[in-house]
Amino acid sequence: MKPSARLRLPRLALPILIGLFAAAPTQAAVNDIFPGDYFPLVPGTSSVSLYAFDRDQTGPYANAAKLADGELASRIITLRLARAEQIGGHTVSGVLVLPWARSEASPAPLADFLGAPSEGLADLRLGAAIWLINDRLTANYLALNAFVIAPTGEYRAEKLLNAGENRWKLVLGGGWQKDITPKLLVELSPELAFYGDNDEYLGQGTLRQKPSYALTGYLRYRATSSWHLFLGGQLNAGGETEVDDLDRDDPAGNRRVMAGMTWFLPRGQQLILRGARESSIDNGFRTERELALRYQISF
Repeated sequence: MKPSARLRLPRLALPILIGLFAAAPTQAAVNDIFPGDYFPLVPGTSSVSLYAFDRDQTGPYANAAKLADGELASRIITLRLARAEQIGGHTVSGVLVLPWARSEASPAPLADFLGAPSEGLADLRLGAAIWLINDRLTANYLALNAFVIAPTGEYRAEKLLNAGENRWKLVLGGGWQKDITPKLLVELSPELAFYGDNDEYLGQGTLRQKPSYALTGYLRYRATSSWHLFLGGQLNAGGETEVDDLDRDDPAGNRRVMAGMTWFLPRGQQLILRGARESSIDNGFRTERELALRYQISF
């Protein structure tokens, strides 16, 4: 879109945007799952992961209809630390995740309505996973996890566009990974997220949100011992919001498709390159393009 282009919003579209941005956190799973996330670390070892996301979105959409040709560009850097131990006969991993994000909307009047670009640390995540099945002989792994997300990120009540959300979240999930053949493996990860209230939404407003649900899956192919190729998908539902007791009727209904590759390097290192886009969306901004790069080292 040319910088001079103006966003043409239909009458009453700006009030609708308030509801769409209230629902924005539910438009994708709260935990972004990558291939191999539920392959357990060896007890007594740690991992450090660094993620870089480049995401372009368009919209907004309401009830699957596009309201206008707005754009939302986001750049995200995330640090993830994990440590595995053997507890009660099970592998248990503690996780800390700290994201930094910058988002900017265009053109006007969307940018004016949402406020200045947001930039800063997002909300801190603390969690743990326990493996109920950890069978390397049959390549079968099953884990349950829980995350608490604290309202530590940058947040300004007068803006809709913020790095933090000014509310607590609890995310329950799990993951199953199983070899189908020596070359092919499948991964499935369900998620259930609960949301606290944001009582400083657009100043003195109160944002409430119902639980959201997600299911992420990958099919991975071992081209060689060092190179894996994968295809993935994600389904999202639930997460309806209300602002000051006004029900927005805005459940998440987006579907994502993903593809990429994993490169296993010497000394416990790996690189993952993943591309993603949303194939459909009901409410919010649609991800037209997302590139993600992850570097991880285990020691």
